Amino acid sequence: MKLSLGVGKDRRGLTLVELLVAGVISGLVLSSLCGVYFAVHRQFERGQGQQFALLATSQACSKLSDYISQACGVVAIDRFYAGDTLAVNLPDNQAYEVYVPTWQNGQMQYVSGDWIVFYLSDSTGSYYHTGDILWAATMAWDDYPASVSPDQAWSLRKGVQSGRITPLRSLRFVVSADGQVVTITAVSAYTVGSDESQFSLCRTVYVRNG
Repeated sequence: MKLSLGVGKDRRGLTLVELLVAGVISGLVLSSLCGVYFAVHRQFERGQGQQFALLATSQACSKLSDYISQACGVVAIDRFYAGDTLAVNLPDNQAYEVYVPTWQNGQMQYVSGDWIVFYLSDSTGSYYHTGDILWAATMAWDDYPASVSPDQAWSLRKGVQSGRITPLRSLRFVVSADGQVVTITAVSAYTVGSDESQFSLCRTVYVRNG
């Protein structure tokens, strides 16, 4: 007696409906994966932009604070808008890189020295240009603003850009009525996709030698 194993006669491939369903499911999966990818990438861009903005504003405020705190006089200047430039009068006499006061008019005073001007400009450092780079320049009040001379060594050092603080959208300085307190507001902008956001940092600095 022989046993025969039969093979089904209705063997066939996937139907058109099954192919469509599989395509739709694959599309949904790919769409979800793409959505997750773009969301993660956007979040990465936002975090990186915030980091650069925080670094630029923090460096600007710290560097400016170093000069302002040692000054014996400060003046906010309106260049393109109110208080966008700061003139700092540094003491003249130094010993071992420390400012030393002198006895004048019956009291200890610091002798007026060089004037340093801080402002935003482009890569040229021109006082008459706008830009996103923090510059320092020497200045003589008798011939302002023609005497403003950008300090290339301070603002654009070769190699690592340790002296180049950028990008900054705006800087604003407010000096108290007695000239003893300076409020710095530094703003940096960053872009995520087609949207632009700004990061603002404020710092109050006391003029110790004024």
